[in-house]
Amino acid sequence: MSNEIIAAEGTKSVPQFQFVETGIYRKTANGVYYERPKINGRRTWRSLDTSNLKHAREELYRRRSGAVERETLQSKKPLVTVGEIIRRYQKDGYPDRQKQLRQGRTLECELRNSAVLLKYWDKNPVQDISLQQLDRYHEWRKRNIRCGTGDRAVDMELNTLSNAMLWGMRCNLIQQHPLSFRRPRYCCAKSVKHCRDFMPHDTEALHEIGKLMFADIRSETLGWQFMFEAYTGLRTCEALQLRTDAKPYEAGWISPDGKSVCVRRAKNQQSVNPLVRVHEGLGAWLKAHREWKQNRYPDSPWYFPSYRNPETAHSDVGALGQALRRLEKKIGRKITSHGMRAFYVTVRRSHGIPDIQIAWEIGHTSAGKTLASVYGGVPPHWLMDDGPKLQWLPANGQRAWEAINSAPKKPQCPVQNNDDPAKCSSPSSEIATEFCPAPARLATESPDAQSCPPTPKSSERPPVGTTKYSYSETPFSHN
Repeated sequence: MSNEIIAAEGTKSVPQFQFVETGIYRKTANGVYYERPKINGRRTWRSLDTSNLKHAREELYRRRSGAVERETLQSKKPLVTVGEIIRRYQKDGYPDRQKQLRQGRTLECELRNSAVLLKYWDKNPVQDISLQQLDRYHEWRKRNIRCGTGDRAVDMELNTLSNAMLWGMRCNLIQQHPLSFRRPRYCCAKSVKHCRDFMPHDTEALHEIGKLMFADIRSETLGWQFMFEAYTGLRTCEALQLRTDAKPYEAGWISPDGKSVCVRRAKNQQSVNPLVRVHEGLGAWLKAHREWKQNRYPDSPWYFPSYRNPETAHSDVGALGQALRRLEKKIGRKITSHGMRAFYVTVRRSHGIPDIQIAWEIGHTSAGKTLASVYGGVPPHWLMDDGPKLQWLPANGQRAWEAINSAPKKPQCPVQNNDDPAKCSSPSSEIATEFCPAPARLATESPDAQSCPPTPKSSERPPVGTTKYSYSETPFSHN
């Protein structure tokens, strides 16, 4: 059959096509391969546009698999721009791969990146996305960056663009992902500064930095947060979720034996390790923090109440970082909030704890690989239980929270709830206070007959005897 000579229709003597294999024929005049399709009920000849047998097979498969029809339909559709894909992604609420709406800092990052992407990609067709176009965007972004080099910002913005394209495929706006190729990272790993470069070198330095924040009443809460992150290795967003009124296995709940604190991990790591071990330093921190909160903010449900709105809000996410930047000159070097995570890892490593266990303690799922790349290697003698064994509390110095010097004020004159006049102390023996001033008296009037104006009877606490830190309710307990 392979040597069969087939004459063209309408001819009787001159053979024009030779059978090669199923569906492929070769024209004897020029060696071009043809197929024998059936169009409108009649069989005819159609060129495969090649004289190479391998290419002829590929073209025949492409035609019979329907790829040609799909390409034809795709060419008839109007061009979809990148701006349309991004706006659809914004309209649907920035869903993730599991079609769940993003929240928190991830949502804020997607909002910010989408606004920047629209400035460049709004009118560009999706089919024009290429590696060369990405390089042009990188150059444009570096020219318009406000701070930094812009390399890390471009990588994060292209991640948002990839997320938008994936959602466009799910919405049937495009058929293929235009960023499916392996795109390069513009941020070089050698230029990245990790958090181990911005941590205190030892326990004494940690507590000295904490004292600077505890010395100011406005940053007392940040001082507690600073020490807590160093003692637990938690991220700022994880620490701020803790509540003193937490129910069992909610963020902030302390186990009945007092050896664990329940937390909620970020970055979808909730199932890795939802508990933090209460070691010696954290135990001392919890005791001191409980006493401080009972005196300062007993009505606040948060571990770290906001200084301005303690009953309704916790500290701002960026408040601790701003406080550390303000104290950078006094400290002598740059310290960051995330550097406390590296401090926790260093202390645990100094006791010979393997990286795989430390990774589990701080919520990593990489089995210790991230610790080696981000927090540096471990000295060999540390692995043999011959490390310095850093402590959580200073050996001879003062603990950081002992620097608090803003104790709650107490009224010097007690508040009365009856109509009897309040007796004031004699001006000759005690100095008059703002709650019980010494009015001018006549020369013929004796000191014993002097009294304060009567206090009106009311069911509410009289404002005259109420200070910012005086509470009549029972002090709150963590559990």
